[in-house]
Amino acid sequence: MQAKTACKKVIYWADDDIDDLELFREVLNEVAPEYELHQFFHGKLLLEHLEKLNGAGFPSLIILDMNMPVMDGRETLTQLQKEERYKTIPKVVFTTSDSEMDKMFCDWMHTEMLTKPYTYESLEQVLLKMLSYCKE
Repeated sequence: MQAKTACKKVIYWADDDIDDLELFREVLNEVAPEYELHQFFHGKLLLEHLEKLNGAGFPSLIILDMNMPVMDGRETLTQLQKEERYKTIPKVVFTTSDSEMDKMFCDWMHTEMLTKPYTYESLEQVLLKMLSYCKE
């Protein structure tokens, strides 16, 4: 891990939508430039990366999209919650889904589910809410 990363707060985000990732990065750089965003295009990549860390340098927050190829947000969140070492990492599901089943799943997993907003200003507010979950 680079020295630059060690002094920054880090967010891991698994989402296959490049446009969403770039917009989120833009808003994050504007409202909280002290955070560094690491992108993963599906949950399996995120979990593999966490395994490589071997307990050192876990992120301040993990954001998961619900619908991704290879390993979706439900499966990724289930794996994260099973592992004792990952339980202290705050997690948020950030999705376009408004499914009651998805909401019930997130409630059952004790994880906040936030719907992706349609305006830049709304994204700013949702981002600030997500940052309130970050561990220091």
